[in-house]
Amino acid sequence: MKKFLFIAAILMVGITLTARQKPADQKQQPQEQEQAMVQRLYETQVSGSDSDFYEAHEAFMEYLEGRKDWEKYYRTWMGRVIYNVNHRYFHRAFADINYITDDIEERHQERYLYIANMSLGFFYNGRNQPEMGEKFFRRALQGIDVEKDPVSVFNSYLSIAQSLSFKRPAEAMACLDSLPQQMLENPMYESGVLGYRCIIANKMRDYEAFERYFTKYDSIRHNQPEQFNATNLQQVMVCHSLIRKDYQSALAWCDSIDVPLTATELRINVYEQMGDWKQAFRASELKDSLQLIAEREALELHMTDMARDIDQLQAEQEKAKIRYVQLLVVGLMASTIIGLLIGMLVFRHKKNRRLSEQFLQLQESRRRTEAGQAIRRAFVTTIQEKLKSPINVLRGYARIFNNPDFILNPDERPKRYNDILTAARTIESLMDPVLDSYARGTVGISDEEKLVCMDALRSPLITLINTSEVIIDGNGLIPHDEYMQLRASVCRDAYRVATSAHQLILFSIYNDDIPSPKPDRIGLNEEVHSILNSYDLHPSAVEKQRVLTTEFKTEVDDDVMVNTNPLLQELLNCLLDNADKYATGGTVLMSCHANADGTYAISVSNEGPVIPASDAERIFDPFVRLSPDEHSLGIGLPLARRLAISMGYDLFLDLTYTGGTRFVVSGIA
Repeated sequence: MKKFLFIAAILMVGITLTARQKPADQKQQPQEQEQAMVQRLYETQVSGSDSDFYEAHEAFMEYLEGRKDWEKYYRTWMGRVIYNVNHRYFHRAFADINYITDDIEERHQERYLYIANMSLGFFYNGRNQPEMGEKFFRRALQGIDVEKDPVSVFNSYLSIAQSLSFKRPAEAMACLDSLPQQMLENPMYESGVLGYRCIIANKMRDYEAFERYFTKYDSIRHNQPEQFNATNLQQVMVCHSLIRKDYQSALAWCDSIDVPLTATELRINVYEQMGDWKQAFRASELKDSLQLIAEREALELHMTDMARDIDQLQAEQEKAKIRYVQLLVVGLMASTIIGLLIGMLVFRHKKNRRLSEQFLQLQESRRRTEAGQAIRRAFVTTIQEKLKSPINVLRGYARIFNNPDFILNPDERPKRYNDILTAARTIESLMDPVLDSYARGTVGISDEEKLVCMDALRSPLITLINTSEVIIDGNGLIPHDEYMQLRASVCRDAYRVATSAHQLILFSIYNDDIPSPKPDRIGLNEEVHSILNSYDLHPSAVEKQRVLTTEFKTEVDDDVMVNTNPLLQELLNCLLDNADKYATGGTVLMSCHANADGTYAISVSNEGPVIPASDAERIFDPFVRLSPDEHSLGIGLPLARRLAISMGYDLFLDLTYTGGTRFVVSGIA
């Protein structure tokens, strides 16, 4: 990965020179206000403070918009894109490029579309896709007026050279040779280009050319420091030190680079030339880690792009519906007028036809709604299939690690905790699409509820990932007591993440009130007893130092058969999770009962706090937390009721039970 602040600095210099100097074709100096705003913008860009830069950028954009100076306006906007790319804020950069393009089209300023293409070039170079970057820089070059805008021509050629330098350094150097010479008369531009020539020459191992470029570069640095472009100084000095085999100086210059991936790549070169292969290997591992972070960011951006495409498609569908309704209203009005003119008989005929059309439209609307729900459910079901394996991995390890007698050899730890780390990261990467799909369901989700999901999922996910990384990095050298504490934390968070992710996916799938068939005919006692036996108590029970047991009772004959769905197990697991979580001790009891109307009921009770009658229905609302100190997802009971309703059952809190809480599933037949 390269450091792109060089181009950003060149572009900002272009803007600054435009505001500070008086070109030949300009009649007067820019106002002092503009000079001050440009200076502030340049200083905040160099300082690296995001809040200061965005504030200065917004103020300058408003000023240029007021003056209708669209050339500077879009150049300044492109400067923000470059800033975001330099700091790896790819989401912001991509959004800004879309805004620039839309703004140019809305204002009919198509002659500045080359700025949007240049912005895309910077974006793809920042994403380590130089071929795409070169494509958009060349496209931008085609849209520039060479006579009126030599600065943009200069920057386009320079950017193309930068894209070529990734894999074709010789072509990049040739591209630099074609730069307009009159632009290089400015020391700021010349020093920037010379620095970049030094880097490419070193990459080509043309040390004679390096010395020639470095001599001019160093001369400007010492003799004209105020006009010296120091953006790539650290990289140039690393190359210079390596040529002279001054490895300590090279490492010191590496330490001064504020882009971790660039600094790490240069350190690898230094260690390899020193023959310190151990340090080179460690630096390579750090580089791989940084690249994995970049790849995860790319995946997140891809998911964001997919969600944006879905939103655009939905918006187009809504517009089509509105147009259709408008046309229908006009047609109905015309039909009414015609009916009044030709008499009552024809009017009745038209009315009947309109009713028939409306009925068909309602049927079509219902069909589209059901199709949309099916598509959304299929989408989440696909994600569910992808998450089955990581969720099972986390549950399996939580179950194993919950047993304090289970001993894991230090040599086995990296493999086991790598499994946990991989599963947690997979779940983390797929949670946002699940939340977005739920937001598009029948019920929808508010911003506050989404924050609850983030709190309940992200916190244990991050803790799980960080704790697993600590254990992996410990290489089996962590003291036993400390390791057991970390293992208990992994156990707790793995169970919490697996349970929350599983429940959230189910809630997203079954939030459209679509009935679930009941194809299975089972023995009621046998099924309920089996579900209870297969349930594992929550790992937190070990931490609470409580004694908790499970028990099954029944008032129903063993030969009673009922029709149900496999979702019954998910429903009862939700109730068991709730009973397990809030029990203070004693017994979690699951019972089967016969009702007077010939149906059956299943109850799940615990010994613990009693839920107030005022909250008896509120607890079934999604993402509700009765205690402000609670950080659970708050979706287990709502999911249980949703599953019960989908199967034609009823789920309620038994207010007559005072020993703790008791939930009853009734209407089973």
